[in-house]
Amino acid sequence: MPSFKLKNSNIFPMPNSRGRLLHLGTIEYGLREFVVMLSPPDGRIYIEEVVLNTVDFSNDVFANCKHINDDNLFNDLSMFVQEKKLTDMGRIANRLIDQGKMSWLTPGL
Repeated sequence: MPSFKLKNSNIFPMPNSRGRLLHLGTIEYGLREFVVMLSPPDGRIYIEEVVLNTVDFSNDVFANCKHINDDNLFNDLSMFVQEKKLTDMGRIANRLIDQGKMSWLTPGL
């Protein structure tokens, strides 16, 4: 498997996604960078390459991302994401509870 590095595994709403996307992780691969996102309404997971020559999220989060066309690269990234448990729903729920964003799930409240 290629040499991926987990740069960030913080969970937070993606800028200007209107709460429709949560950042689950950022992965480095040489000079390239990929972002792993969750769409809470439908449970879809996205892995997109970050376009590093623009940092303007003012219009749309996907304006800074591009689709991964290389199937082998995408499959390797998917395996890395699973290995790092970035999409583990227990991890995601616990982090959101810790941040106070899902207090309605906290037992005893």
